[in-house]
Formats: sequence, C-alpha cells, structure tokens
Amino acid sequence: MQFTALGGAAEVGASCMLLQIAGKNILLDAGIRVNRRGDESLPDLNKLEEIIGDDLHLVLISHAHLDHTGALPLVLKRYPTVKVYCTLPTKRILEILLEDTVKIMEQEAEEDKSEVPLYNREMVERVLWVLQDTPFSRWFQPIEGVEVYFHPAGHVMGAACIFIKTAEGTVAYSGDIATVAQRTASGMEKADFFQPDLLILESTYGDGVHANRKTEEQRLAQAIAQVIERGGTVLVPSFAFGRAQEIILILKSSILSGVIPKFPIFVDGMVRAICDAYTDLVEYLPEKLRNWVKNSRQLVFWNRPSKNLPEVTKLVPTERIMMFNPKPKCIISSSGMLSGGPSVYYARVLATDPKNAIFLTGYQDEESPGRRLMELQTGDPLVLEDKEITVECEVNKYNLSAHADQIQLCQQVSYMNPKTVILVHGEWHAIQTLRRKLVLKHIVLPAQNGETIEPTRQPEWISDYTLQKIEAEQLTFYGTLETNDEGITFRFDKTLLNSAQWKQFFEGYTEVKAKFMGKWLHVRGLGPDEG
Repeated sequence: MQFTALGGAAEVGASCMLLQIAGKNILLDAGIRVNRRGDESLPDLNKLEEIIGDDLHLVLISHAHLDHTGALPLVLKRYPTVKVYCTLPTKRILEILLEDTVKIMEQEAEEDKSEVPLYNREMVERVLWVLQDTPFSRWFQPIEGVEVYFHPAGHVMGAACIFIKTAEGTVAYSGDIATVAQRTASGMEKADFFQPDLLILESTYGDGVHANRKTEEQRLAQAIAQVIERGGTVLVPSFAFGRAQEIILILKSSILSGVIPKFPIFVDGMVRAICDAYTDLVEYLPEKLRNWVKNSRQLVFWNRPSKNLPEVTKLVPTERIMMFNPKPKCIISSSGMLSGGPSVYYARVLATDPKNAIFLTGYQDEESPGRRLMELQTGDPLVLEDKEITVECEVNKYNLSAHADQIQLCQQVSYMNPKTVILVHGEWHAIQTLRRKLVLKHIVLPAQNGETIEPTRQPEWISDYTLQKIEAEQLTFYGTLETNDEGITFRFDKTLLNSAQWKQFFEGYTEVKAKFMGKWLHVRGLGPDEG
C-alpha cells in the first residue's frame, strides 16, 4: 500500500490523494486552491502521471466543494476512461460549481488576455457525463477487487467519508467531516463498524475547539439585528454551498421565533443556484427541515414577506447598485473569503461606512482578503481586487464551521481505531497539534505534497517497544458477564493472557483486583503482600 498527496497536505486546498492498493491506482478527490489562479491553483497532476502513467483505475469524490473537485475536468482529460463515483447530491451540486468556475475563468481571460482558462465547458460536460452517483451506507464494487462505502460525513449535503476494502488492506478517507448537527446536514454518525488499517484524516481545526454551535448562531443573528436597528447594512460573505444556506435558515428561524425583528434578506452570487438545487434535493435534508417544508408548504429558502417570515430575495446583477440605498438589510453573497464574486463588490462600498458591518462565518485561508480583514483595525486600508479601501465598518467573526474540531476528530479516530493515521487538509500548526493528541495510540504520519508514504510499513523512527504499546492499545477482547448467588464473574477467552496488552500491564502478577467506577472497570495487579 502506498499513499501520495498531490495536493492538500499541510494546506487547506487542492485536496488530491493517490492511493495505490491491491494493484489499483485510486484517486481520492481532485481539488484546486480556490484563492490561486492558473497552474498555482492545481494539485501536481504531472506527479500523478509520473507515478502511474496511464493506469488510473478509479476516482472517488468525497463532496462537491471546489477544493476537492475543481481539478476533476483536468484529471478526466488525462484519464478519459477512468470511473468516477460520488453521492447524488454531490453530483447535482458539482454541476453548478464547475459551470460557474468556467464562467469565472472565461471572464478573467477577457479582462486579462494573458490569463488562460484551465478548462472549458466541454470538459465540464465530460465530467458530468462520466460521473456516477451511488447511495450512502451501502457497499458496492466499482472495479474488480475494490469495495467502497460512502458514509455520511455531516460536512455539507452529500458529503461522505469513503471506506475502501481490498485484499491488501482497508482504508478510510475522511474527506471533510462535521459531527455537530447543522440545519442542512445531520452530524456524522460514529463509524465504529469499520476499523481500517489506514485512516486519511482532515485536520482543518486540529488545533482548536469550537464554541457551542447554537450559541454562535444566536450571537450572529443578534449582531445582525443590532446593525439593522442602527440603520446599517450587513454583508455576510459566504461559501455558496453549505454556509450560505445555513445563514439564511438561521435568520429565518430567529425571526420566526421572535428572537430578532423582521428585516429583508438578499441573496446574491452562486448562492442563488445552490439554494434552488437544494429544493430538488429535499429528501437529503435533515428530518426536521424536511418536515417544516412539508407542513409549511414553503420553499426551503425563498419566500415573500409575511406576518412571521422575512422576505428572502434573489438578486440579479442589475439590481446590485440598489443595495447601497440607506434602507437596513442583510446581504448574503459569495465568496466566503472575499476573494471574488459579488461579496467583493458590496464590501468595497459597505466597508467605508461605520453604520454597516461585515460578518465572516467560515474558514479564512491565510492568504485570503477575509483573513487580512480580520486582522485589521478600524481605519486601516484593505485591498480588494486591486482597489484600496478604508475599513470603517464593524467586522466580526462567528464560528459556524462545518468541520470537526480537535476533540471531535479524536473521537472519530477512537471509533475507527485505525492502525495508522495520515493527517492532511490543515495548516502545519493544526496538523502537529492534532498529531500530539493521537501519537500515543496510533502511528501518525503528517503528509507532505509529493511525498510517497508506505503507511502499513513500520516507520524507521518508531521503536519495536513503542509499536508494541500502540498495538496493545488497539487490541480488543470480548467477554461475558455471569451472575449468581456468590457475586459477578467476568469471563474472557485464554487468548487474553497471551496478548501483548495483558502482558504489558499484568505479566508476573498471579492475582488482579478490579474496581467498578460508573461505567468503567479498573483492573490492577496485586503484589505478593497485597490481599
């Protein structure tokens, strides 16, 4: 078994992982760096060709975000006969995202004649023709000798953890995961039924612990209401897929329940098309939201003003200039890092007025304008698409992350109990912090782009003793509990006595003593003078 990160190692972006197992070459995602342009945005597809030549057997897509899918047209250009699988919602959303990407690249090429689009509409159509969808939570065999299972990952609609079984070994690829329930995606359920040899794990927030989700939602809704009350306009730059839909529903729910007053909400950019797609994918939404749609007979996102609900309106480009009128309002628009899209158009004007506010709600790449905005003081300059403005408006950040934090990531690792963990999809500090939490119980390898790892091979830097300790932590033995008039007896098979785990703690003891504490049974060896 071999693993090579072509992108997405020690970074958030361009996720593209090559897994070589059981004589097959499998690509896990094919993303771009969304804040870069041209070849700098791409994973190393030349390295892919150098390693495997023409023999790519399978591509598996975890979810539709462009940092996991944006390079897919180029992969299929090089490997036109490869099989590609994802879930149905991912396929539907990916069509919108890729078509919008082509549109943006064409516009940029018109503005800058030296800019050459990475791919065209014909290449996108090829992706949509080849892409095959498969249900969640069912094993299937896409190619001979390889079984695959898409486990709901909770990150966004359609997102999956990908489980792989072969004769050589088993692998889990997390993609992006979220364990806390959102309004448009249920949290990932524990995957304790699959214990892989290798887990390839995202590490976006491997160095942090999220604030309470409901508390952050309330903070955001109330902060927006305060800006509205003082006569200002709020811009919420949002990822078009996932985050924007969450914010719309947070505000609608807060207004419907009377927590905040009613005000108009305007939606712009690619957010509009994604919201429309959700309408056709209602069966993939959480049960609570499905029931609301059914019982209210309302569209999921759009509605005219009513007694209890605000007006939620799609904006078209010709209407954007009207958003600078003095009427209080909230604008939700792509992109989430202020790296492009209509949100930049609005921010250039709104940021110069102290009555207004820009509220960020998601991950901000270290090189993004959104990250720079977070670091500024009032009155500082900010450059947005080559235009410098002075930031006078209120700026704040709210943690509505759709990624698991350090505690939640560690919990998922404990459920799957892999022999080896490879950490990807995170800045270096986050990866190293998470590694320190996992290294006592697992072999943990931080990936580097372009480096090939043999994950099932004992690393040179790990001693036999340390390896034995890790293996001992991973062993599990099942017993039975029997009760009679004399008391309670736990019985285990004799193989427990010969295991490294038992010998590590109890070799040389003729007796042990157990103490029951809540749901835990603590066992210790008794010395010759102890009763």
